[in-house]
Amino acid sequence: MDFECIDALLDLPEFRVTDQVIRPHELELHLERRDPSLVCPRCQGCCERIKEGRARCIRDLPMLDRPVTLQLHLGRLKCLDCHHRPWEKSETFGNHVKWTERLYAQVRQEFLHGCPCRELASRYGVSERTVFRWTFEKSRGGRPRQLGRALGIDEYARRKGHRYNTIIVDLDKGRPITTFKGRRVEDVVAWFKSRPQTERDGVEVVVLDMSKSFYASIRQVFGDQVEVIDRFHVVEQAVGALDGVLRSVQKQLNPDEAKALKKLRKRWLKWPNQLEVDELIARADWRRRFPELREVMDWVQELRKGFERKYDKPARAALWNLIERARASALEPLQSVAGTLSRWFEPIVRYIGHRYTNGMTEGFNNKIKLIQRRAFGLRNEHNRKKRILADCART
Repeated sequence: MDFECIDALLDLPEFRVTDQVIRPHELELHLERRDPSLVCPRCQGCCERIKEGRARCIRDLPMLDRPVTLQLHLGRLKCLDCHHRPWEKSETFGNHVKWTERLYAQVRQEFLHGCPCRELASRYGVSERTVFRWTFEKSRGGRPRQLGRALGIDEYARRKGHRYNTIIVDLDKGRPITTFKGRRVEDVVAWFKSRPQTERDGVEVVVLDMSKSFYASIRQVFGDQVEVIDRFHVVEQAVGALDGVLRSVQKQLNPDEAKALKKLRKRWLKWPNQLEVDELIARADWRRRFPELREVMDWVQELRKGFERKYDKPARAALWNLIERARASALEPLQSVAGTLSRWFEPIVRYIGHRYTNGMTEGFNNKIKLIQRRAFGLRNEHNRKKRILADCART
């Protein structure tokens, strides 16, 4: 039988196909060397085969919708000059190789793009454990990477019921450094203290939300000059005040008007150039009818503009003026936000000098949710950590 087509598909110059065995769930290809000459590795003399070795089975990429197994017959040799008796070796496949490099690369690529372990194991004829191991070889075995200059820290739920893990991200390199169990002060401090002092000395910025435990942990490890509150969490606090005012206004309206006001909620904080003409008219009408809406909307928009300032002193003055205005307001939601911002004033304005946010960290959190949902939980904490580091490292 002519196997030229299969030889061309395999693209293995050292070998040619001599036979094939087609099974329901596997294609087995028998290979032999194209060059029958055998060379002694010691003296470069001619050798003869004196013993047939056991067939080596090597997995390769599928053909004909079946996993492929390559069978090599490499035997024991005897040098005719120096009488050395080496085992025959292959230049294409190293010793103890069980899979081709192209199979390894294909499986790892598909796994990192979301294909489940079970499906890959069935398609390529390997075990689920093998797929898992291949994927994490480049994630450095789950060992944490070095700390960068700018870090992001956040939490994610590993299970329902207030069971949380912490993730630390290198914001400059755009990849997670590690994840670990817990989010308490002692958990975070213990992890950072486990890193070399030289790494900790190089940290200049740590971006976090308004978590008291994270804030206390970072102050304990790095002092009080590296914390930066994520600007989007600050704006989120202000939007919460707007929602509180909207709810109080809705209670004064009939059901139809309350429903119409609720539909406009997502458009309240858009800039004028982002709205249609009818939306601009509707928003202006609500602002005219309810001065409290106008007051809180203007306050939130000024807060958003404040983060676009380039210099520290004007930004500090603008933020403090906004806090004083909110304190003097008759609206309770604004007064509450003013208290929050005044407590976190220094870490908030520190954003102006560094311009780092936790958007990347939040993005990794969303990816972690997808990983856990796709893997039905990943109960093994070590495997969870390795999967997250491997899957997020390709972004």
